[in-house]
Amino acid sequence: MSSIIEPVKTGIMKSFRLLWLLIKIVVPISCLMAVLDYYGIVGAVAGFFTPAMALFGLPGEATIVLLLSFFVSVYAALGVLTTLALTSQQVTVLAVMIGICHELPMETVVCSYTGLPIPVSAALRLFTALGAGFLLNMIYILVGGG
Repeated sequence: MSSIIEPVKTGIMKSFRLLWLLIKIVVPISCLMAVLDYYGIVGAVAGFFTPAMALFGLPGEATIVLLLSFFVSVYAALGVLTTLALTSQQVTVLAVMIGICHELPMETVVCSYTGLPIPVSAALRLFTALGAGFLLNMIYILVGGG
């Protein structure tokens, strides 16, 4: 019986450490977004990017989610994502784009170890994410979901 207690205890402790890490990232980012929204900064950013984000069927506010996921971390993006009222279609498009092009600076360095130059890797991932988001939105429109 004691042989099972130790792995379970270790697993629970690792889970709590991960939970604490996520809380330290998501809660402050969510609070910051609330403050930025209160002062109209989110609205200004959203208004500026709304035409571009319409290509992906996303509101302008989704720009912040994408930028955070591309250049900071997926967890920071999740902190903002939880503050937005998005449809399942919009969340799906965002998730695909984030999945392709998350944490761009770090991942491009990792890819460079394969021999792929950093600028090529970054451009490939960025344009693939944007292309996939656009195509997925077009598919949603064609099947009547958008």
